[in-house]
Amino acid sequence: MITPVPTSMTPVPTSARSLLSPEELADYIVEIGGTLVAYGCSSYRLEEVIRAVARSDGFEAEAFAIPTGLFIELRGRGMTSPLTRMVRVKEWGVDLDRLTRVDEIFNDVADDKITIRTGRERLRALKLEPARYPLFLKYLATAMASAAAAVFFRGRPGEVAMAGAIGLFVALLGQLLAKNPSGRFLVELLGGFAAATAAWIVTRLQPNLSREVLVLSGIITLIPGMTLTTGLAELARKNLVSGSARLMEAFAAFLLIIFGIALALGIERVSAGKLPDAHARAGMPFELQILAVFGAAIAFAVLFNVPKRYLWSAIVSAGIGWITAGFGTRYLPGQLAAFGAALAVCVFSNLAARITQRPAQLFQLPGMTLLVPGSFGFLSLEAFLRGELAGGATKAFEMLLIAGGLVAGILMANVLLPAKKLL
Repeated sequence: MITPVPTSMTPVPTSARSLLSPEELADYIVEIGGTLVAYGCSSYRLEEVIRAVARSDGFEAEAFAIPTGLFIELRGRGMTSPLTRMVRVKEWGVDLDRLTRVDEIFNDVADDKITIRTGRERLRALKLEPARYPLFLKYLATAMASAAAAVFFRGRPGEVAMAGAIGLFVALLGQLLAKNPSGRFLVELLGGFAAATAAWIVTRLQPNLSREVLVLSGIITLIPGMTLTTGLAELARKNLVSGSARLMEAFAAFLLIIFGIALALGIERVSAGKLPDAHARAGMPFELQILAVFGAAIAFAVLFNVPKRYLWSAIVSAGIGWITAGFGTRYLPGQLAAFGAALAVCVFSNLAARITQRPAQLFQLPGMTLLVPGSFGFLSLEAFLRGELAGGATKAFEMLLIAGGLVAGILMANVLLPAKKLL
């Protein structure tokens, strides 16, 4: 397996790859890089991979990765002028199964088990393969994630059941919109509107249910908490363009969700007058919270396409994050609890990556998803919509502090116990 390469030029190993032309190597690098971008690889990790691949073949490469594309420049070993390549990524998301399999192809090429040409053929074949989990399991996973979120937001049994139903409805709507090239950009907007409208109808029939719990739980899979946290992490690593792009992507998604909810609230105000007050929530028993953590871990594993043989890692990662955050919030401010939880999850992830020789993201994302501060962003904007300016500003600032704590935990874990894996 390839380990991080020192910044100085290392001796070029004698291998079949040393016979490759610069053009072939550049084409391979840009193809595997574009594939990694599409499957959710962080920009700073991707750039490290590209530099290491080039150095292992006696070249020097510079890479500039953003969420929507990749630019590389290759030079060295008898070249009179550098080669430049660019790839545009039109669709991207988190697919941990394919990310893991790209890592396997990358390592097989690096270890001279296969040629670069064979590696490129496997990459193209991978793109054509069906998703790891069937579509109906994705729907069930979304419903399960929404139901588990309702438990975390102190919902009662009726709210947990209805949150799952609303989450399923939002998932079906999103799948329908995704079939239209233009409609896929309305998923967050119409998802927020559908969740808020469904919650309004449900609470009209059952006034004892909390609309806040129903709305927030119903759209939990739309909230771009991981995008926000990843953007801040990339900014902390001085990937300024990529980090800023991810932050703006998260901000735009927040705005679309909130505008959809505001549209539903506006219709409600016109037809029903003043909005109902928020309900006080006592929370679910400890045993049900444990069950919710298990359900959320499995749900996000399916949504992130975690390989079936690594489902155990999603449960362990989520459990570590939940236990650490739970104990931390009892004795520490929220941002310090977030720091400790992120540190624990990422230390486990890096250790698992060392043992299994698989990407650290595979073990990190399911646990980090339960910690992301996206719900605070939604609550702050909802407070602004209600006219509670002070409360909204407080929640927004709390969201940024928690996001900062998560990023600091990730960075600290990579210093204390690095994964020793490029991906």
